[in-house]
Amino acid sequence: MFSRLFRKVVPIALIVAGLASAASAQPQAKGYKGYARGNALITAKELKQLIDAKDPKLVILAAENDLEFRLGHIPGSLQVDRPAYEAPADTQGGITGNIIDAAGFTKLAQQLGVSKDSKVVVYDTKYDATRIWWAFYYYGKTDVRVLDGGIKAWKDSGYDTDILDNHVAKHGSFVAKVTAPRLRVDTPEIVALQGSSKGQLWDNRDKKEYCGEELKKGAYRKGRIPWGKQSDWVLFKKKENLGEWISAADAQGVLKKLGVDAKKNQYFFCQSGVRSAQVLFTFYLLGVPVEKLHNYDSSWIGWSKDPSLPIETGCAVPTVAVAN
Repeated sequence: MFSRLFRKVVPIALIVAGLASAASAQPQAKGYKGYARGNALITAKELKQLIDAKDPKLVILAAENDLEFRLGHIPGSLQVDRPAYEAPADTQGGITGNIIDAAGFTKLAQQLGVSKDSKVVVYDTKYDATRIWWAFYYYGKTDVRVLDGGIKAWKDSGYDTDILDNHVAKHGSFVAKVTAPRLRVDTPEIVALQGSSKGQLWDNRDKKEYCGEELKKGAYRKGRIPWGKQSDWVLFKKKENLGEWISAADAQGVLKKLGVDAKKNQYFFCQSGVRSAQVLFTFYLLGVPVEKLHNYDSSWIGWSKDPSLPIETGCAVPTVAVAN
């Protein structure tokens, strides 16, 4: 089956001081949940309306693994698990999890039925949807939307789900081309941040990973990048549903507590660039210019693989972000 082949106008009155300096000089209208770019999210109700209208341009992608997809997916959606869009490790110096090149992404997008004018909606169970959003944006399709609340919000709304993999995509015509090159960075730029005042590096892993108490599969060493500050991706999601974003006001509060200086470039990493895409996406929702947002694609897997790169462990006097 196809899815198995590819496994997986009111101005803002108040903004966090640092965030205001990074956003457009012009006042931005409040969108969904108060986000400047709230239209990058879509609600379950809005998606249901598009489905009921039989919109021919609609393409729904389930960023889920086999088990998640088989437990019930949105009718008409196509499963896109990580192996479908990850580059072979032997083309990445042995590093797993990096995004495929433009030719590979073009092939994938077209087989998923995506064209330039497609209305693409991506959803997940927890945090994979924004990785696909980030990949599309990087490769030139900037209007992909993420379902706020994911599959849980869909089910909680009482909408039907399918358990059979019976949807066949039409062939699309989208051609991937890197149009936002700064969205993706690699190790040399992260090294250059040491002692620099021009950028902030955010470690979007959990506390055990950050402190060097846990090593996830794929990584080579425990610990953290010494000049990165921990900002767990869950800080921006609701506790009762990790697929749903908190409000813009709450997200701005988190940024203030973290000490975000949005005049600077913002760099994000996690294990393999997936959870970090969640946080980058939140900064994007808040209106931070795209050219200031950088996802470290190789992330901890890439950093930990190189023994010449410095690592810190332990959290005797940690700087660890917490939700409250």
